[in-house]
Amino acid sequence: MAFLRSRPNLVGIIAFLVVFLTVTFASQSPLAAVLAGLLGYGAGYLLTPLSAQTYASGIPVHGASQEDMTERLDEFQRAVRTHHSALPPEADQKLTMMGAHLREVITRWEDVAGVPEQRMVLESLVYQYLPNTLEVFLRIPDSSKPAAAPEWTRQLELLSSEVTRSRDSVLKHDLEAMRSNGRLLEQRFEDGDLRMFREHGL
Repeated sequence: MAFLRSRPNLVGIIAFLVVFLTVTFASQSPLAAVLAGLLGYGAGYLLTPLSAQTYASGIPVHGASQEDMTERLDEFQRAVRTHHSALPPEADQKLTMMGAHLREVITRWEDVAGVPEQRMVLESLVYQYLPNTLEVFLRIPDSSKPAAAPEWTRQLELLSSEVTRSRDSVLKHDLEAMRSNGRLLEQRFEDGDLRMFREHGL
């Protein structure tokens, strides 16, 4: 099964069958058809790129590209717009602002990619924390949303302040500030300052 899940193997098998059948009908030589089919398999296997490896969160193992981050942020912002009416106004404003600041950061992704502490935290924000916290709030029964809204909004405010700080340091090309902000945001999650995220395993 693992063999069949491999894209290069699948392409190679298809190439083998196509070449094998073509040569069989053209030459009537089974041996020539097999040899040509094997060459076709090898060419298909070698020319097919491997599927990108990712963590469970969807983040590519070797780091997200600018295009990856843009695509994920687009998905998140579409979700925010779709569920706009279900969100507390202040929380909606915070999510919109974070999206705008993250987009500015992503346009300078080459700078961020050189600072692993900052890059990994921003990847986690876009791929995991923001989509998941939105999902957590939307799963809350409508009757309970008003009671949950103040705490959720407070958590978003903390997160938003760190995103803004990260964005400012990236725009200033301040590498040390980027490292510090990455470590600070990671520490906030570990220490429980962003409690709602931690309680829901985000």
